[in-house]
Amino acid sequence: MEELFSTNIEVSGENVNYRVVFDNEKYIFKSDAGNTGLDSFSFRREHDEWTDEASLPSEIKNQAINALDKYLMQQH
Repeated sequence: MEELFSTNIEVSGENVNYRVVFDNEKYIFKSDAGNTGLDSFSFRREHDEWTDEASLPSEIKNQAINALDKYLMQQH
């Protein structure tokens, strides 16, 4: 499991810090907050599209995908 970066995502009106790790072909967002109801969630990259492992609210999904895209663009 390799930690890639951290990012802040707004969850229920609160700014929550997530550490993003890559493990077993998944980008996993892990929160240390523990009280958001969304402690972790993950995405896979398949056929140039992001697929989430849970049914996330669209505003959270969009923020997470933007963070992943930004990170990956910086790697090239």
